[in-house]
Amino acid sequence: MADYDIPADLLDARRAFDEAQAGVEAALVGLPSPVDIANQEAEISDEQQAEIDEARAAHLELTMLLRGHPWWKTVDNAHEAQMALQKAAKTTD
Repeated sequence: MADYDIPADLLDARRAFDEAQAGVEAALVGLPSPVDIANQEAEISDEQQAEIDEARAAHLELTMLLRGHPWWKTVDNAHEAQMALQKAAKTTD
């Protein structure tokens, strides 16, 4: 894999994206089962829905920030660069 000089703002955005992903997953953990919802035996509360919506909005915003970063136009292999970014984001300074 090639070495990539990943911009600090992109690395920060990737770390924030990972945190947002965890936030979405955490918001979904406490929900009733889809079967119970479909059978009208349970429902998602307004508070739960608001938490999910907020977490998904943050996740989407960071997705757009990551994908739209100008650095991607400078790399020779987007897949390898993505793997390098993921690895670098998991490395603590």
